[in-house]
Amino acid sequence: MGSNLRDLMFSMNFMALVSLSALSISFIVSILVYQFGIPVRAADYVRLNLFVTGCVALPTAIIAALHAFETRSYQSRLEALAWTDELTGLLNRRFFLRGAHEECNRMLGRPQAAAVAIIDLDLFKEVNDLYGHAAGDRVLKTVAQLAQAELRSPFDKLGRWGGEEFVVLLSDVTPEDARCFCERLRSRIETAQIEAGEHQVSITASFGFSMVGAGADVSSAIEAADRALYEAKRLGRNRVEMGEYARAGVQDIADFNKRQRALKNRAPAYDDTADGIRAISLEQASLSRRQASRL
Repeated sequence: MGSNLRDLMFSMNFMALVSLSALSISFIVSILVYQFGIPVRAADYVRLNLFVTGCVALPTAIIAALHAFETRSYQSRLEALAWTDELTGLLNRRFFLRGAHEECNRMLGRPQAAAVAIIDLDLFKEVNDLYGHAAGDRVLKTVAQLAQAELRSPFDKLGRWGGEEFVVLLSDVTPEDARCFCERLRSRIETAQIEAGEHQVSITASFGFSMVGAGADVSSAIEAADRALYEAKRLGRNRVEMGEYARAGVQDIADFNKRQRALKNRAPAYDDTADGIRAISLEQASLSRRQASRL
């Protein structure tokens, strides 16, 4: 709705601009015509000016405004298709990750933490097998709406991770806050009766979440949340588990690679003792061969 309103306002402004431009042109034309003495009286001049304006300026402005509105609406739809999931309307994986990285950068220098949670619908394949894929799509849409309703701030982000998995970024939370959010949403999903054609479908979901600090690697935090999700599945599903994300220390990769190449190309170390023993052994072997030849 907000996007449509912005497109409409843009079109109205564009219409006003075109109207003023066309009105100016018609006004100049009418002055030139008046100078040639075609309308002798001033009243005829005014009528001619209004007639030219009505026939030229207004239709031109309306046509231009409609064209601009359609163009902007089409561009908005293309942009929405690029960053949203077509079925649920949530952020797709690519744009969720972009938003999550932006949120982590926003937290730099602030005593804040965020949490990322992976949500997986339990035994979702059975829903498709028993009720059909249309029912499965309805379940996904409903879960997306339930999760969207639980978001707390404009900085929270919700996306479809793929298949029956969703991902949530909760900004400015403690581990207790994140667990409460997951438990609340888990309970709402469990108690929801989803209308799918002639059937009412019930489903549960498993949650894994991990805390994310300012400037953290979002992908690593999501991997930790995913490991926690598998633990929730292993422990019986329909539960919330927390994963530990340990941020790796900063390392100069270029220097590391340089040292590794140096170790690989370096010649074996010279060992005086070993070489001395080897020289003595060769000398003893040569002496033994000379003694044997004399015999």
